[in-house]
Amino acid sequence: MKNGKDSGSALVVGLVALGGLLAVLLAAGAVLFFYVDGVRNEGIAREKQLNAQYSDNQNELSNLISNFHEQIGIANLKSEKFDQILSDAVKGRYEGENGKMGYGQGTPFFSAIMEAYPDLKGLDIYDRVGSLVASLREAYKNKQTKLLDQLRGYDVWREKGLVRSRVVGWLGFPSQGLEARIGTKVLRGTEAREQMYLIVLTKSTREAYETGTMDPLQVTK
Repeated sequence: MKNGKDSGSALVVGLVALGGLLAVLLAAGAVLFFYVDGVRNEGIAREKQLNAQYSDNQNELSNLISNFHEQIGIANLKSEKFDQILSDAVKGRYEGENGKMGYGQGTPFFSAIMEAYPDLKGLDIYDRVGSLVASLREAYKNKQTKLLDQLRGYDVWREKGLVRSRVVGWLGFPSQGLEARIGTKVLRGTEAREQMYLIVLTKSTREAYETGTMDPLQVTK
């Protein structure tokens, strides 16, 4: 009888221990699940924010160009080529020779406008064009800076933490939910991130990064 009681007691102790182990495993599994789910939700939220900011930057560029037409008084003189020139100027693509930059007469920007829209020669808007495009460029640059800050925060979130960085990688971030929409074209995931990082640099700025030297900046009015 004693041996039977001992066996029964051992069985009870074993069952209790097994139950305790299962409880610990379930608790650990729940903690892990909620942690992974939290990381996933934060990643989705960050990517949605980047998607919205990237689209907002494009809308900002479109609005800036529309404002240019209205403020200069040429709302009825639009053309696809003219708008492309304005878009390039706001993005910072135009510069003169020897590092000279500006938007007034004699600059590549103004020459491009006059070539695309000869009718502007008869309008007294030379000074207004230069100052307005410069202000539009500054407004767009602020939007781009905001996007870059969000991208840097996203990358820090992905790479920081020994455990979290591995969970983020396992979850597949950048995910297909990260989208860079350019007209009807849509880039996703890593390609979208790279596209969002693509900031247009002027020729002299790019060369300065490549060579480590830069001539004194001269502004052409």
